[in-house]
Amino acid sequence: MPFSRGPRTILLALATLVVPAAVAFPASVSARPSALAPDALSRARSIRAEVNARYRLTPGYKLVVTEATSTGVVDSLTLLDPSQPQPLRVVPADNGIYFAICSARARCPYPGRSAWPPVAFLPCREALELALRTFQETDVGLVVVALPTAEPVWVVFEREDLLANIDAAGAHGQLASNPAVVDQPLRQLVDRLTRLRLFVPLPVLPPPDDTIFAMAYSPS
Repeated sequence: MPFSRGPRTILLALATLVVPAAVAFPASVSARPSALAPDALSRARSIRAEVNARYRLTPGYKLVVTEATSTGVVDSLTLLDPSQPQPLRVVPADNGIYFAICSARARCPYPGRSAWPPVAFLPCREALELALRTFQETDVGLVVVALPTAEPVWVVFEREDLLANIDAAGAHGQLASNPAVVDQPLRQLVDRLTRLRLFVPLPVLPPPDDTIFAMAYSPS
């Protein structure tokens, strides 16, 4: 890929290729090599079931984790964030897990009237809990969580980046509390650890088979 042209040139080139289409992580099984440990996916699916059981107890609008699959169907994610000193980063995807969160009883992805804002607290809290538990209970290096938004928005967690910024045991204790009970320290933790990791996957034509491009989410 012609990264030597510079990130601004790449962003402009991508803008001409983006088409209005829904984006989800590829579901097909790829023949490409994967670094995912044999038991990592089964553990991720157990985490999904356990988290779902807890979040069903919340009052009001409910959430359900509908997918837990491998990210290894592509080689990498290419993350574009013009606000950062390094505006373009390529993140290996061969050892990662993809989760999708949806509004209960809604049609996903992107559940129409049941959609949540990208920065809504409860879906972001659930995304952080999924990522932290997956990093603690498996050896995966990447967790991507699709939020139940009207347009595609992902939270992209990298193991070393996330764990370097938290007390993992303390954060796990906060996140494992009743999802219906929220205090200010938990809100601050979730906001700090998710908002800068929100990305919008770009529907690029023709679709790539080696990387997925994603742009840093901006409310504007």
